Amino acid sequence: MEHAVAIPGWDGDDALNDDLTTATVVAAHVATVLHWLRRRRATRAAVQRPRYRGSVPGRAANCRRDFALGLHCILKDYFGIDGQPPVFGSSLFERRFRVPRSLFVRIYNDLKDRPFWKQRINATGQPQSHPIQKLVGAFRVLAYGECPDRGDEYVRLSQATIEVATKKLVEYLVDDLGPLYLRPPTDREVEGILTRNSARGLPGC
Repeated sequence: MEHAVAIPGWDGDDALNDDLTTATVVAAHVATVLHWLRRRRATRAAVQRPRYRGSVPGRAANCRRDFALGLHCILKDYFGIDGQPPVFGSSLFERRFRVPRSLFVRIYNDLKDRPFWKQRINATGQPQSHPIQKLVGAFRVLAYGECPDRGDEYVRLSQATIEVATKKLVEYLVDDLGPLYLRPPTDREVEGILTRNSARGLPGC
């Protein structure tokens, strides 16, 4: 038979007060934990900064990209400079970029003066990347399905810049050219398509 063990300093009044004490301690503990969590979240929010690179101690330095060299290579290869014809003609241009050169130039003329595409001057007075470099980098992603950082060695642009350029190019194609070209063909256009395909030996296509 178990016997009750008397605890020194424990009586009925203490037992009645114990629930109140426990509730008070738990409430204080919960309040302390919640306060600590709020301060931790606030500290984390204050510490998080944009991922700038180069001028922050401990971060990797910016690559010294030669924007002028990237622009020179693009113009020499596909457009010609100093009166010389381009290295790659119209057929190779269309094969590489999946669009005719005339359409590429039209898109370039539409985009070159928009805020993201416009060539800027940095704090040291040096010109930054040319609009055609951003456009070529974006077209390479869409035409080849390559990673945005793969064109860095040719167009001399960072992965982040090429990613933004690709997104803005797609937005332009959908928002500006979509209403004009992404529509059902008219009866006249269908007739022209049927006529051309019939001349190719595919009547009714």
